[in-house]
Amino acid sequence: MRAMSTVEESFRYTSAPERRERLVQFIAEHGYCTITELSKAFDVSEMTIRRDVLRLVEQGKVRGFRGGVGSLSRQEMEGSDYRLRDMKMADAKQAIALRAIELVNPGSVIAIDAGTTGHQVAELLPPDRALTVVTHSFPVVSSLIGNPGTEVMCLGGLLHAESLSFDGPATLAAISSLQVETLFLAASGVGDRGAFCGNGFDAITKRALIEVADRVVLLADSSKFVTSAMVKICGWSAIDTIIIDDGLSEEHQRMLEGQDVEVIAVSTKETPSVAAAS
Repeated sequence: MRAMSTVEESFRYTSAPERRERLVQFIAEHGYCTITELSKAFDVSEMTIRRDVLRLVEQGKVRGFRGGVGSLSRQEMEGSDYRLRDMKMADAKQAIALRAIELVNPGSVIAIDAGTTGHQVAELLPPDRALTVVTHSFPVVSSLIGNPGTEVMCLGGLLHAESLSFDGPATLAAISSLQVETLFLAASGVGDRGAFCGNGFDAITKRALIEVADRVVLLADSSKFVTSAMVKICGWSAIDTIIIDDGLSEEHQRMLEGQDVEVIAVSTKETPSVAAAS
C-alpha cells in the first residue's frame, strides 16, 4: 500500500520548465515530499530532481528542507503543541483507543503513530498480549515502559518538542527495514481527500509507516473532520479502517460512506474509566 501514487495525468510534462511547474503543483498538493518520492513520481533521476528543486528554491517557489522540499512557511510547518491537543476530546479518544485495542491479536507486531489518541492506545494496552510495538512517539514509549507484556521498538531520530515525536533520516531508515501487521495512524484533519497533518516532517514519517503496514487503521475523533491541516498524509486508498466517535455530522458520515474504507463508530456515552480498563 503506497502513500503516494505515481504521477497523475494532470502532472505529466513535455519539457524541463513544464516539469518544474508540475513539481510546484505536486509539492503544493502533498505539502512535503522527499527527493526520492519526487524522482519516482516524475520518473526522472534524483539528480535531475535535485537540480529542479534547487532552481525552484532559488526562485522562491518552494522551500527546501533536509532530505526534501515543502510548500509551506516555517510557521505552518511547526504544528500544534502536544499538550494542548492531549486535552481535546478526551472521552472520544479513550473510547476510540479501547476499540482499537480490540483489533490487536496476541503476539502481533503493531505500529503506533505519534498523536494523542495513539498515546491512549499505549496507555490502555493490556499486559497479556505479548505484543511488539513500533513507534516514533516519545509519550507512547514512556507509557509502555511499565508494560511487562510488550516489547517496544523506538524509532529514534530528532525529537520535536511540539509533537514529542522523532523524525529525520535515522527514523526513515529504521522504518524501511520493518514490516508491521497494523499501523494505528493519527491525523490532525480528515476530509474527502484523505488524512492531513500539521507539518511536513510528520507527514513523511507517517507515509513511511503506511508503506510497511499490512493494515492501516486511522484513529480520528469527530473534531478532526472540522479541523484544517495543511499537509496531506495520504488519500483514502491507503486507509483500510477508520475508528471514529459518535459525534460525526450527517454530512461527514455520507462522505465516509462514499469511501472504500471500513468505518467503526464508538459511543462516548458510557466510556469505561482508564483505571477500570487497565
